Amino acid sequence: MFVFFNVRDEQITVKIDGTLVGSASDSNELAQLLAENNVTNNDGMFCSSDVDFASEEGFASDGDAHDIINEAIELLA
Repeated sequence: MFVFFNVRDEQITVKIDGTLVGSASDSNELAQLLAENNVTNNDGMFCSSDVDFASEEGFASDGDAHDIINEAIELLA
């Protein structure tokens, strides 16, 4: 599967194979969303450039969205 992360309005949105499947505000919610959609660490996971500039979408710092995504991926293991 092709998993793509974006940020919008303090949320991380997730598209799988081009279909929006949901959004989450923390790593536990994101891990649950990924698990519900059968995403594993073997799937291709990519971030939009807006993840690099998460503060522009309401996150406290630019690195916060990456931290949430990375923590969610670790929870999948």
